[in-house]
Amino acid sequence: MQTPKGHLTYCTNIHFGETWNEHFEQLKLHIPNIKRKISPLEPFGIGLRLANSASLELRKQENLEAFQSWLAENDCYVFTMNGFPYGSFHHSVVKDKVHAPDWLSADRVSYTIRLAQILTVLLPEELDGGISTSPLTYKFWHKEEDLENVYQTATLNLLQVVDQLIQIKKVTGKLIHIDIEPEPDGLLGDGKEFLQWYVQYLLPIGITYLQD
Repeated sequence: MQTPKGHLTYCTNIHFGETWNEHFEQLKLHIPNIKRKISPLEPFGIGLRLANSASLELRKQENLEAFQSWLAENDCYVFTMNGFPYGSFHHSVVKDKVHAPDWLSADRVSYTIRLAQILTVLLPEELDGGISTSPLTYKFWHKEEDLENVYQTATLNLLQVVDQLIQIKKVTGKLIHIDIEPEPDGLLGDGKEFLQWYVQYLLPIGITYLQD
């Protein structure tokens, strides 16, 4: 929903469903009523949370087309996605498991690229899109002497996604950004640690990677 300060979005984190069919049923059950109360006359923004299994299902053309039709019928739009939790997010103890697989893993790369492909289809032409993600890894999974390699590997994997987002922009004109969420116990635990990583790793490694 457009407000004077930007878009107000309803994040579907709150609804369970690790498969797309389960999650979609929750959206159909709850979102129309929420929209009537909050945004009866204006389009309603949705921040979509998809588990990996749900993203594999929604990536199929017939499922995407059905979801697009539902969004249009209910005057809703998707412009953000939560790509932090990869797997189960409800009815379990999350803690460090929410970081798995982390940015050292090819699975995290593939999942995030898939979310970007889905968002490219769903994103309204006039809006930028965002995909939130983990602060690289869980800090306490790694020894101090291994952190240099952890930073470099995670950064290179993240840049694979950035490269795909650049290609999406060139082909479709749609701008999608990756939104890293610093949090306690993450490798990037706060804004200061994020900025240090940005300056010491992302910029120098990214310049070389993208030039190549």
